[in-house]
Amino acid sequence: MISHSLIVVTLLVALSCAAETAATSWARVEKTDALRGTAYSQFTLTGRFLTPPKHNTVDPLLVLKCVPGERSRGLRQHRNGKFLDAYVALGSVVDFHNTGTQVRYRLDDSKIHEELWGHSTDGTAVFPSEIQVNTLLYGHFMPHKEGTGSATHKIVIAVDEYLGAEIVMEFDLPDPEIPADACGIILHRK
Repeated sequence: MISHSLIVVTLLVALSCAAETAATSWARVEKTDALRGTAYSQFTLTGRFLTPPKHNTVDPLLVLKCVPGERSRGLRQHRNGKFLDAYVALGSVVDFHNTGTQVRYRLDDSKIHEELWGHSTDGTAVFPSEIQVNTLLYGHFMPHKEGTGSATHKIVIAVDEYLGAEIVMEFDLPDPEIPADACGIILHRK
């Protein structure tokens, strides 16, 4: 006979694993641009702060906006989607200048990269370009060729808080194939 405490422990472990899996998966929502009437997919990944901002109220988010299925063709390859936008929402104001926001990041514990990213008008998000998203997801700035190399598993990003210290956040990346394909980041062979 199975004891009640063993059932409870098993259930708690299962719920913990399910919560961990949900926390490290891409959430997909279909949206429509209210002004233009165009449909797009928004992929969101929740991260965690390693060094939080002074007034931390939310977890950091990595957001990708894409138009899936919009094909573009080259001579020997094609893309299945179109990149619209990407940003990291911090819930705190970053230190920014007219030229951009200084962002430092590491991919899978490799060397630190430093780049200027765009920022939102209120300073609570930073915007990597399409090339920078390629680098974040696959470790190289060119579109990823299907069947080659592996994806990034962990991203650690640091930015300076306005009138504060450095904010450091981490994103554990599940397989990015679905959002990357929807954003046209993967090149497919014909």
